[in-house]
Amino acid sequence: MSRGLCAVAVLCVLAGTGCSGKGGSSSIDAGSETGVTPDGAGTGGSGGAGPDAGHGSGGMTGSTASGGSSGSGGAPASTGGSGSGAASAASGGSGVSSGGGTPGRGGSGGGGVPATGGTSGTATGGSSGTATGGVTAGATGGGGGRSTGDGGHGGTSGSGAGGASGCSGLVCEDFESGTIDANKWDTVAKGGTVAVQTQQVAHGKYAARLHAVTGSSDDWALLVAKNAPAALGGTTTFGRAYVYFPAEATSSIHVQLAFAGKNGAGTATGPAPFTKLRYLEIASYSGAWQQGFDLLDISPSVEEVSYSKNHVPTDKWVCVEWQLNDSPDAVTVWVAGAQVATFDNTNVSYASPGPVPKPGAALYNGTSSGLVGGFDMFGFGFHDWHPQKAFDLYYDDVVLDVKRPGCLD
Repeated sequence: MSRGLCAVAVLCVLAGTGCSGKGGSSSIDAGSETGVTPDGAGTGGSGGAGPDAGHGSGGMTGSTASGGSSGSGGAPASTGGSGSGAASAASGGSGVSSGGGTPGRGGSGGGGVPATGGTSGTATGGSSGTATGGVTAGATGGGGGRSTGDGGHGGTSGSGAGGASGCSGLVCEDFESGTIDANKWDTVAKGGTVAVQTQQVAHGKYAARLHAVTGSSDDWALLVAKNAPAALGGTTTFGRAYVYFPAEATSSIHVQLAFAGKNGAGTATGPAPFTKLRYLEIASYSGAWQQGFDLLDISPSVEEVSYSKNHVPTDKWVCVEWQLNDSPDAVTVWVAGAQVATFDNTNVSYASPGPVPKPGAALYNGTSSGLVGGFDMFGFGFHDWHPQKAFDLYYDDVVLDVKRPGCLD
């Protein structure tokens, strides 16, 4: 039915190099940069004593440095020390002498405590992503000038939520490169489009927007893992994505979101874009969760799904996790850590061709295990099988792994 079989009556109505690390949330309640101030000001060094006013050379991060204090009496003023800007305030040294003595020279200000900062106030965050809370070190200030600290996210391998470690998944994508990584993903689209943008994000600066069009034919925009690690090719695979699902999409009968499968050896071909694929999926069915499997290399192609009573959260970012299992064949979906949907041989809502198997009976051809044949193709995005309205769907912080990834928040 949800593979273009609109004429069939509906039997049940209910009816994706390290990367997940980002700094504080911009659109949801994520872990913020903790323990430091992204724009801490370094205090300039005090000028040495002298008849002329001393001027400290203020180092700082994120705001204007203060100059040195005025000297009094004695030799001309010396220069105050430079504050080494970091993620928190750094004070310049003080060169003070009284009366006619020789002025002291301001010492160098030590760095603040940025993330896992070093003695000079430089953090080891950034490219290694170990900065606490995902904060990178500010540049060293000089000459009372201005050096802008970046209160941004951790490095490409960091996880910014509450200072967690880098992504440990086998495949990770946070889109912080600002573009679709062609070395990691194949873009498969018809009608739909994929772009990286900054207006709607779960964490950091970037997320993917997938645009769906309306019309009489199905449309899709999918990112499919290129050269997926062999370790993902067993009988169980997990995924996680932060997803912003628009209310407009709930009017569509079936919107596929994430899937994993393998090309079958049958002689038949099913619908595009993967005409021989055997796969398990998570999807939306009229706004509720749908999950199940499809076998497209045989004729007629086989589809069995279950519908959840839980609806897909709309118009907000949510953490969605999934488990796709081929031994036995089953699908589990969690939202914000809570299980919301299940498919296995005990709960099938729709089967094509029918009839719907009785609870506990074999799913297909006398078995409920090994129907897909393992996994070597992994994708996420959308496939709107019965378009009703145009919509924009957003993804961020995607992980594929052989263990449950968990949420960042």
